Amino acid sequence: MRPAAFVVRPMLMGLALMAAAPAAAQNAYYDHQLGVLQAQQQMDRQRAIALENELNALSAQVQTEQALRALRMQRQVPAIPSILPRPGGEVAEQPALDLPTTPDARLAASNARVKAILDGSK
Repeated sequence: MRPAAFVVRPMLMGLALMAAAPAAAQNAYYDHQLGVLQAQQQMDRQRAIALENELNALSAQVQTEQALRALRMQRQVPAIPSILPRPGGEVAEQPALDLPTTPDARLAASNARVKAILDGSK
């Protein structure tokens, strides 16, 4: 029986290796595909970071331009309209205001009463 054992064992080993070979090949293929996907994901992450950095740089540039524009506007002297002199001594008429008026006689009487009160208190 010994010679049969030497023949059976190598055959079993060969069958085991033949069955394991496709599995090993599949694992290598899947490992390769996994590596490709991971590399793509890493490139996508780097691209997203680069785009975000570019966006942040452009945003900072816009804010800088706005701040510079505001400073330039503050630095400008406001345009004050010039006052033109009136020609040859003409007096401009003031628009009539609707203010209440007090007759002169009434003001004189009020002034006399105030003076009498002040003279009496001395």
